[in-house]
Amino acid sequence: MICIWERSMRHLSAILVILMGLVLSAPLSYGASDDTKKEQKSEQADDSKPILLLQVGELLAVPGQAPLTQQTIVVEGDKIKAVHAGYQTPEDLDFPDARLIDLKDKFVMPGLMDLHVHLTMTKDHDSKADDMALVGVVNARKTLMAGYTTVRDIGAWGNTIFKLRKKVQAGEIDGPRIFAAGQIIGVGSKDGGLECNGPESCRRTTRDLIKAGADWIKIYSSCSGSQLCSNENGAPVFFADEIEAVTQVAAKYGVKVAAHSHPRNSALFVLKYGVSSIEHGSFMDDKALRAMKKQGTYFVPTVSVHDMLEKLKADGKVEGKMLAHNDAFLAQHPDTILRAYKMGVQIATGSDAGVVPHGKNYREIERFVALGIPAAQALKMATVNGADLLGRSDELGTLEQGKYADIIALDGNPLTQIENIEKVVFVMKSGKVFRRE
Repeated sequence: MICIWERSMRHLSAILVILMGLVLSAPLSYGASDDTKKEQKSEQADDSKPILLLQVGELLAVPGQAPLTQQTIVVEGDKIKAVHAGYQTPEDLDFPDARLIDLKDKFVMPGLMDLHVHLTMTKDHDSKADDMALVGVVNARKTLMAGYTTVRDIGAWGNTIFKLRKKVQAGEIDGPRIFAAGQIIGVGSKDGGLECNGPESCRRTTRDLIKAGADWIKIYSSCSGSQLCSNENGAPVFFADEIEAVTQVAAKYGVKVAAHSHPRNSALFVLKYGVSSIEHGSFMDDKALRAMKKQGTYFVPTVSVHDMLEKLKADGKVEGKMLAHNDAFLAQHPDTILRAYKMGVQIATGSDAGVVPHGKNYREIERFVALGIPAAQALKMATVNGADLLGRSDELGTLEQGKYADIIALDGNPLTQIENIEKVVFVMKSGKVFRRE
């Protein structure tokens, strides 16, 4: 009986082992099957993305480097999938359903960037929300059609710019990719009820802007260029505890700060608090420029404004102290820019469109070249450097695998003649074609 019982137990144990194995293997088998299904779904999703092949005659894939000839850019969805030498066809790359775009006789480069615009403003702007919205829609399209696929809007009234940014992101309005600062922080009460008057109000204002959706914070560290107090000897407008409050809140939330500055000493003052860019910088001295180079602070000169200042003078529309004031800008600002460039300060292009015409953002690049900056470096400032200042070099600024397909084509080579930057005949942003002639 004992032997029979032992044999029965051994059989039962064997059966239990088999059953346990089946139970344990079931979820593993199920899990593998589920993963396979997910992979299949992922592959199907990838296959559903439209594929475009751009056959390019001359390609400036990385501004600052030499251009390439006879290249094919593969765009999948909103990103660049690959760049191949030679003119590849859909059959060559095994993409039978790919759409072919012929740019063999064009100069192709990354979409341009303007790091100082005011999309909801024009020269004769109205600060009413409905007018700003209409102006913003028009200016966004003008900017995109000029080949600018990314902008930093560095000053606007109210929250209209944030709403415009949202509509552009949703594809409901044609426009460039927008990084927005919202209202500018200055001293005293600001439009819309914001104020920066003492550290507590400056801290509250900065928090309010970030809560409203600001990607950047913009501060007036000096008077506006249209005021006489923005002259070379003008004083910084903030006290140390006020600007410290702004920059500390911005740093806490990981938001960069741009500082409007004209006088000699205001830039040097704000550089103590870790701002990421100096806007205008008309009268900066070598001490400030050395500090900028050491800290990696960008210079956004907005030299395009000289078009306006020169025209006002030629038309006799300014006189007396203001004329002398403007003449000082025209005389010293170009020298500041060239000294910055020769010292190795990082420079990004910013036109101040809104003060000057929208859609002519390219004037900043042309002005840089007229000052003596090589065209290759000016184009790098309008692409690679802009992406770096925005902290988006992994996504923007060059035409390389994995980056957003922000691509423009020109009817001429701007490296040999910078005015060809105006001859935009093709604009793609995030893989979508907005202009093709």
